[in-house]
Amino acid sequence: MSSSRTGPYDVHARDEHDGLEALRATGPDGLPVVLLRPAQAGPHGARVQAELARAAPVRHAHLLPAVDVLHEPDGRLVVVVPDGDLVPLPSWLAGRGPLAPGELVTLAVPLLAVLERAAATGLLVGRPDLGDVVLDDRGAPLLRRLRTAGATADVAAARASAAAASRGLVELVAGHLEEGSSPLLTALAAADDLDAVVEAVHDLAAPLPLPSAAAETDDATQGDEVDWSALAGPPRPAWAAVLPEAAVVDAALDWLAARRETSVRARVAAVRPRFWLLGGVVAASVVIALLLSAPGGSVDGGTAVATDGGGAAGPSPTPAPAADVGEGGDAGATSPPGQPPTTSRGGDRPTPGDDDVVTTGEDAVAAARVLLEARERCLADVTPSCLAAVDQPGSPVAARDAQLLDDPGAAGGALVPTAVDGEVQRLGETVLLDARGADDEPASVLVVRTEAGWRLREVVARR
Repeated sequence: MSSSRTGPYDVHARDEHDGLEALRATGPDGLPVVLLRPAQAGPHGARVQAELARAAPVRHAHLLPAVDVLHEPDGRLVVVVPDGDLVPLPSWLAGRGPLAPGELVTLAVPLLAVLERAAATGLLVGRPDLGDVVLDDRGAPLLRRLRTAGATADVAAARASAAAASRGLVELVAGHLEEGSSPLLTALAAADDLDAVVEAVHDLAAPLPLPSAAAETDDATQGDEVDWSALAGPPRPAWAAVLPEAAVVDAALDWLAARRETSVRARVAAVRPRFWLLGGVVAASVVIALLLSAPGGSVDGGTAVATDGGGAAGPSPTPAPAADVGEGGDAGATSPPGQPPTTSRGGDRPTPGDDDVVTTGEDAVAAARVLLEARERCLADVTPSCLAAVDQPGSPVAARDAQLLDDPGAAGGALVPTAVDGEVQRLGETVLLDARGADDEPASVLVVRTEAGWRLREVVARR
C-alpha cells in the first residue's frame, strides 16, 4: 500500500484487531515503530482510547513502552511503541507447533508479571488475547496491548481482576500444549488469587527457553542454559526452611539478605552529609538541654541564676522576639507541597497555604502546575518527604524519582515540564495533560486525585 504520514511518522502498513488499529511506521530517526490508536469513533472507540491512556504510563520489562503520545486531528489518541524484529505470538505458534510444558512456563510467567504490575498501579486488568503478545529476536514474550477496564483505589479489586485475567491468559496458551492440559486447568480452577495462579504455572514444569523467533538452534530447549534464579529471589539460609510461608516472612528474609550483602562501611558512607549535620544539631541540642536542666546550672548570658540560700531567684529569661509578620498579618509564607505548613500568628495550629488549596481543589491544570514546580524544587534537593508530597505512591514517576535518592546527581537529567498547556482527557479521577519542557519539548503529564489531593502519576516526553 502507499505510504501515508501520521505526525512525524511514515506509515506503511495497517492492521486492526478488536477495535485497535496498529500502524507499522518509521520514525524520524529511521527506527521502526507501531502506532496504536482506536480504529473508529463512537462508544467503542472511546473505550479503546481510554484503555490506551490508562496503559501508557505503565512500565515493565515485558510490556512494550510508550515512546511517544500524540493526537490525530479528529481527537484520536495515538500511542507509539517500538517495533523491531517482533513476531506476533499466533504466527509463531503456527510455525512452532505444540508447546512443551516448560515453554508455557517461560511464556506465561513474564506476562503474568506485567498484569500484576498493572494491578499494582490501580488498574482493573482485562484478559489479553494471544494477538496482544509478540516475541522479540531473543524469544522473550512482550505484551503489546494492555487491556484495562478502568482504575480503582481498591487494591483487592485490582488484584482480583489481574488474577482473572491471568487465569484466562494461561488457559488460552494451555490450548497449544503438546500434552494434555487437564492438570494445569484443574490447578487454575482452584487458584483463588494472583499468587495461586503464578504458583500453578510454576508447578507445571521446569522453565525452558523459547526458541528465538529469528532462528532456532539445536540446543534451544536445554533448560539448564538459562539462569532462572532471579525469579526465585535471593538465596535463603538453611534455617529459613522451618519458617512458615508468608509474605511478611519473605520480606524480612529479603531485608536480612540485603543487609548482609552490604558492609557497615558502605551503609555508613551512604548516609548523606546533611543527615550527619542534622544528627550533630540534635546531639548538641540534647547536651544544651541537659545543662539547662541541671541543678544550679547556667549558660553564658545570665539567663538562669541559682538561688542563694532561699533568696530571690535571678532574672528570668526574656522571651524571644516574635517572627517578622507581613502586611497580611500571617507569619511566614505559604507552603508548597513537600514543605511544612505555615503557622498562624498567635497560635500553633497550621494553616493551609495557597498551594495546598490548589492541589486539593477541582482544577487539575492548576494543581499540575503547582506539583511540577514542587517536583523541580524536590529534585534540586532530593528528600523522601518532599517527593512523597508530590508523586503518587507506587506510580511510575515515583519509582523513577525514588532512584534519585540513591543517585542525586542524576536529578539534573530528569524530565520536569515547565508549562502545562491544558487538559487532554479526563478518566474519572485521572487527568491527562499536555505540557512543555524548558526548551518547548512536548510532554504529557498524568495526574490522579487521591485522598490527599492531586498527585503526579507519570511524566512522559513526546519526541
